[in-house]
Amino acid sequence: GDIYLDPYSGWYAVRDEAFYGEDETEVRVDGLRYSKETGTELTWTEEASYFFRLSAYQDRLLEFYEREGFLYPETRRNEIAEFVRSGLRDLSISRTTFDWGVPVPGDPDHVMSVWVDALTNYLTGVGFPATDDDAFTRYWPADVHVIGKDIARFHSVYWPAFLWSAGLELPRKVFAHGFLYNQGEKMSKSVGNVIDPHALIGEYGLDQVRFFLLREVSFGQDGSYSHDGIVSRINADLA
Repeated sequence: GDIYLDPYSGWYAVRDEAFYGEDETEVRVDGLRYSKETGTELTWTEEASYFFRLSAYQDRLLEFYEREGFLYPETRRNEIAEFVRSGLRDLSISRTTFDWGVPVPGDPDHVMSVWVDALTNYLTGVGFPATDDDAFTRYWPADVHVIGKDIARFHSVYWPAFLWSAGLELPRKVFAHGFLYNQGEKMSKSVGNVIDPHALIGEYGLDQVRFFLLREVSFGQDGSYSHDGIVSRINADLA
């Protein structure tokens, strides 16, 4: 099968709940190592882990990206194809250093990596493994997964490989939208610059907020919010 048990060591991000290769990390001026992609602090981890043979699907994924209109926008598809082309490593899919989570069937010392059981929720949410039930036949395969660009790899590399391995159909499309920044800065609870959409609606109105987002943020790309920006747009186009 595609799953096997082996020792594992690597850089792990608790917040991202993901491992990163050496080339995906950087050491900053504080002497600590961080993920280049997410900016999350990393710790070196060594443990036994179950692995998924992701490397076996590299060529099939590349052929799939070329042949099918699967991942949008094109910039995301190019980024993901380049990631796959650079070489896929087998994927650690379980942890032993904590005990909360979904236990690995037949091996309760391991729990599933959270994004593994999160992805399978797409299936169980529509009735899997009861594949003959009305809900499953109606809703799977999904017409489109609309996701953030930071989880495009999970949905367009890992998820297709998992589904192929299980003999299940893939979602027809994945659309990875960009980020909405606050005055050019990524929103973060730790920084304290997260914007409450309900507060925005209360101040400016629902239609005004919708118009601003659709007008200022190109579909699939990053955009930026500011008080001055939304006021200027409302006054220029809606007043």
